[in-house]
Amino acid sequence: MTISSPVLRNSMRLILPLTLLYALYAMLKGHNEPGGGFIGGMIFATAICTYRMSHGFAAQLRLMPIHPRYLIFLGLGMALGTSAIPLLFGYPFLRSAVGEFHLPFSAHPFHYASAMAFDLGVMLVVVGVAVGMITQLSEELE
Repeated sequence: MTISSPVLRNSMRLILPLTLLYALYAMLKGHNEPGGGFIGGMIFATAICTYRMSHGFAAQLRLMPIHPRYLIFLGLGMALGTSAIPLLFGYPFLRSAVGEFHLPFSAHPFHYASAMAFDLGVMLVVVGVAVGMITQLSEELE
């Protein structure tokens, strides 16, 4: 279903990149603060579905050429891998490694955790499921 509103189509040029950037921010900050992979994935999927409503299915395929099913498989693999890798080193399941490194353009170190990779996997699963469901439902309506 395409909404033929020129205002929505033109405003998506600004809304889409800002929404995707905010989804990434919510996903990255989620291991220490509210947010995480699920919230980031829902924000990301909302942006993709809004883009589809304004520009149509063909534009969504150009924006996201990967089938949602592959996002789900990739996300599940990432989440399982990052949660099971600590077992190889004698640590408990879902143990998170943490650290920090200095970026050349920042005075403050960047704090990272392996939970970020887990959150990225969750985000990919959520985006794949949400976009896949919207795609399936809209195909049935058309």
